[in-house]
Amino acid sequence: MKTNLPVLLLLAILLAACTAKKDNSALWILSAPAGEQYTHIDRAGKTVIPNGRFITPVGKTIVTAPHPYGLTLSPDGNLAVTANSGTSPLSITIIRNILSEHPEVRQVPPGPSTDRGVLASVFMGLAVAPDNKTIYVAGGQENKIFLFDAQTGEKMGFIDCASGSASSDYSHGYIGDLKLSADGKTLYAVDQIGFRMVIADTETRTVMHSVPVGRYPFGVCLSKDEKRAYVANVGMFQYAWIKNGRGDSAAVKPVLFPPFGFNTEEMKEGIHEDSLEVPGLGDPNAVEAFSVFTVDLENATAPKVVARIKTGHLVGALVEDIPAVGGSSPNSLVATDQYVFVSNGNNDNISVISTGQDTVVRTIPLILDDRLRQFRGVIPFGLAVDPDQKRLYVAESGINAVAVIRLSDFKVLGHIPTGWFPSKVEVSRDGKRLIIANAKGFGSGPNGGADFEIGPEGSYIGALMKGTVQVVDVPGDDELPAMTQQVIDNNFHFAHAGDPEFQARSENPVPLYPGQRESPIKHIVFISKENRTYDEVMGQVEKGNGDPTLARYGSGVDFTNRDQSSSVSGATIMPNHLALAAQFAVSDNFYVDSDVSADGHRWLVNTYPNEWCETSTAASYGGNRSFREDSKAPGVFAMNGAAGAIYPEDYNEAGSMWDHLERHQARFYNFGFSIMFEPALYEPDNKLTGIRHYVNYPVPQPLEERTSKMYPTYNTAIPDQFRIDQFIR
Repeated sequence: MKTNLPVLLLLAILLAACTAKKDNSALWILSAPAGEQYTHIDRAGKTVIPNGRFITPVGKTIVTAPHPYGLTLSPDGNLAVTANSGTSPLSITIIRNILSEHPEVRQVPPGPSTDRGVLASVFMGLAVAPDNKTIYVAGGQENKIFLFDAQTGEKMGFIDCASGSASSDYSHGYIGDLKLSADGKTLYAVDQIGFRMVIADTETRTVMHSVPVGRYPFGVCLSKDEKRAYVANVGMFQYAWIKNGRGDSAAVKPVLFPPFGFNTEEMKEGIHEDSLEVPGLGDPNAVEAFSVFTVDLENATAPKVVARIKTGHLVGALVEDIPAVGGSSPNSLVATDQYVFVSNGNNDNISVISTGQDTVVRTIPLILDDRLRQFRGVIPFGLAVDPDQKRLYVAESGINAVAVIRLSDFKVLGHIPTGWFPSKVEVSRDGKRLIIANAKGFGSGPNGGADFEIGPEGSYIGALMKGTVQVVDVPGDDELPAMTQQVIDNNFHFAHAGDPEFQARSENPVPLYPGQRESPIKHIVFISKENRTYDEVMGQVEKGNGDPTLARYGSGVDFTNRDQSSSVSGATIMPNHLALAAQFAVSDNFYVDSDVSADGHRWLVNTYPNEWCETSTAASYGGNRSFREDSKAPGVFAMNGAAGAIYPEDYNEAGSMWDHLERHQARFYNFGFSIMFEPALYEPDNKLTGIRHYVNYPVPQPLEERTSKMYPTYNTAIPDQFRIDQFIR
């Protein structure tokens, strides 16, 4: 994790003038429905989460440890299990009698902290044996599949997925989604960084086969007859070291700036000079990227890939007159007799693959309201089909809902309100109930202040953000319109541009919508600082609604360094911030969308974190996704921790703020922002760039020529005074 010192990054933007051309008073204006309400948790009513949306989950709610990104039901339908694979405690939650009024809940291992002796790593994948007695748990970076007793929670051993040969080295892996055959004898699991599907024998507890698949395999499912497996590959590129020459003997060579822009010829072909070798990344639309692989299992001694299917929009394809920047992010799958359904997390749609043709035969768009047709952010994730194969259910992580799709005509019937960030959904064996895992539950609530009482979890937001499991009666068709309206109301407030509610902002220098009128604002300086709350800095400001008991960076405070070796008394820690607040204005009810630094850097450049980013970031902060420099795994460079940049796997369909500015010919120049890739080399003498880059990550193309090469990105050894001197220079 990053240290809690702020970092100053600057971005200067020259805005193009806007002039009104026509009356747009009937134009719809969208805003967060909570308005000026403060965030609060009301489990029995309406919760306000930090992005100004409401949470009103229907049905019964059961609390789990943070970030339940995995969910499964036992064959008898009595047991639900979640894989809590984000921040501490890494664990599974076993919920017995899940459909009863009083289910029994057991966390394994118990307690508020990770117990690595019991479960050192976990990521998403779960299965329960046919006798309902054994739980299989994907072991993430331990490269294992763990076994637990479903009744007692006791650990029963593991299947080691590490192996090596002259042609392949699977000693380092990251085991994720998995499925168990109906007879309980065979496990199929994806190794995200090994780019393989593992086939394991549960009786001998050994790996029988490793089938190479695409980049960063994320989801897996079996056909109904179990003759085929389908793997969703969520990645774009396989990254590599930057070196001082070719061949294995060449040494890693750090460079001062990312080596190339995204989707340029240099990125595709690489840079090959006498003392610099930067491998090319190839075509972003390669078949290994953003695709589904079909694996034939009929010959048990020689499983093989028989089809490679691209889903969603290709990079560069025109989507509503904008070339797609990001890929489709296919992440989860479920099969019926005729079809395999695939969630395309970045495209807000479901690809329908014919099992007979191994090709996409239909696409189902997920549009909550027709007024939102041109927007993205639904983030389809987990999928489930009812026992009769009549309905498909989709976890819509971005709008806190589950979509209901009728499979006879592929029509979206409606949406069901859930908790925050639904990740997975299952259907009870009788088809009458839905079981939904919500990764962020109701949110964390406050982690300090005069009324805060610290519990065993401590005060870290990640530990306080409990997950939930929601049990919902399957709604009838006549109930869905009201539920859908509730989901709309939870996410958006609609008003016409000419409505009286906007009269109070008639003198606001920021136009209500593009083209309304010319703004007097000609320049914007965007300064990004992080890891400080409003109350910590501004809690004493009288004109704001803050909590002075939290103002440890305010005026007249006592302060010590981390090891308590030095202290000051009665100091004003951040005088410039307080002076700006006193002289100008301050916002006191302004929240961030992010949970931590890493996803915050995505949000700041208008890149909402997709399911890949959300799951991997939470795992990184939980000590569950660590980079290993000696790894031979082809996907090891996806272990990028708390990086302050966006990676190609993160790119939204329309890209980021940088792409938006370039499309609209708005001039800008960047100082240190959005180029902090990890892993990287941090040294105090990197004063002009902050870090040195030794992996061939591309920078967003609009930034390549619009970023200072003489201004440092994140590095706390570099004082802010030097940064501002460089900015002025």
